Amino acid sequence: MAAVKVKLPDYLDFWPWQREINPYYEEVKREATAWGHSFGFFDKKSQDAFDRCAFCKVACLTYPYMNRAQALAACKLMVLFYVYDEFTDIEGPKVGSQLASIVMDALRNPHKPRPAGEFAIGELARQFWAEATLVASPMAQRHFIETFQEYVDAVTEQAADREADRVRTLEEYWPIRDHTGGCPPAFAFIELDLDFPEELYRSPELERLREIANRSITGCNDVYSYNVERARGHALHNIVTVAMYEKNIDVQDALKWFNDWHNGVLREFLALREEVDVLVRKQHGEAVAKQVRFYVNGLGRWVRGNDDWHFEGQRHFGEMGLEIQKTREVLMLPKIEAALPVIGPGATTVQEGGKGWWHGRSAGGAEKNVVERFSGMVLAIVGFFRKHT
Repeated sequence: MAAVKVKLPDYLDFWPWQREINPYYEEVKREATAWGHSFGFFDKKSQDAFDRCAFCKVACLTYPYMNRAQALAACKLMVLFYVYDEFTDIEGPKVGSQLASIVMDALRNPHKPRPAGEFAIGELARQFWAEATLVASPMAQRHFIETFQEYVDAVTEQAADREADRVRTLEEYWPIRDHTGGCPPAFAFIELDLDFPEELYRSPELERLREIANRSITGCNDVYSYNVERARGHALHNIVTVAMYEKNIDVQDALKWFNDWHNGVLREFLALREEVDVLVRKQHGEAVAKQVRFYVNGLGRWVRGNDDWHFEGQRHFGEMGLEIQKTREVLMLPKIEAALPVIGPGATTVQEGGKGWWHGRSAGGAEKNVVERFSGMVLAIVGFFRKHT
């Protein structure tokens, strides 16, 4: 049977921010990648698949202006995000809540040694934040901790939805998706050198700009990841699925619906950006307005950089990303059979009810015939696109 093809609209065809990449990318990528490897979360094959996704590139495309130390901290944040995502994406809310507690305790106490035998993500989070606080303003630190708590809480709630096979309505979907995508803590990293009044940060205008940027990023992520998530049977928490269920439409019509909605909110962002600049200069002076302008531009850069990463990494489109970016044509994947990831020798299991988190697979004793979720997923995507192009 011939493979089904869908057409992706160009979601940023009028967006004024263009592709930029941090000049320290190659340096910080090597250092952050080696740091992530040192924890031994995955075996060699799974780690190779993880690296193909180019998570450090997300940071360097979205924070092109950062100095080396800040760019390294941002890269390590992406490692934390995606390790956390992979180890919570297939688990229920009980394990998700355990991991959330470990990570938040580490972030709130970055100078406290982690307990012996604890799952290594606690030490990953601790080391990341101990270093990041050296290059982050008090404003950035405060907002990061606040929003990372919201992120882990939302991921746990998502796990409950997944366990119940729940598809939310559009009205219900955005409030949780605003946090499961991790954008608010990532936006806090725009503030590393900033310090403007909290009441201005909490103003309705800046809240709306953050909301639009967040929903653009997470919505586009849903669109680009839908093919893989559908193939894995994990597409319930996705705006494409939500739109299809609620509006009784097919995939292509859901993509068009999202494009129409997306164009509207992006034009609202551009108009509101101008209004905010005038308002802040009038009420707070040029010095504060300059900081706010930088912040809003950072939101705009995040929208563009995130979009570019989807095509430059191999997480969703394999080796065909740059070609798909040009043609906007995507072949729908068949069902991908991929099981739990194999835990590497350095990652201790979380205990649930007296048994290992990975259902009896200890860190060093995972069965050899287990197909790693990372490598199975990524290599299946690469192979499928090679075969059909």
